[in-house]
Amino acid sequence: MADVRLVDLDVFKRYSLAIRQESAPVDELLAVLDATRAQVEAAGRAPARSPRRKRAAAPPPEDDLETWGQ
Repeated sequence: MADVRLVDLDVFKRYSLAIRQESAPVDELLAVLDATRAQVEAAGRAPARSPRRKRAAAPPPEDDLETWGQ
């Protein structure tokens, strides 16, 4: 089977910080792309994460409690 130049693929041009090799066998690349697509689809079906709650303000240190109400 033929090789595919990885540096020419849009997904790598757009999202990759580095490409480990210049080309890969077609069947190997298709298997990796299928697995990656399945991961992306699963992430799209996962319930959205709830936003993090902000913590309540911490109480003043003990030594400041005496002067707090004054």
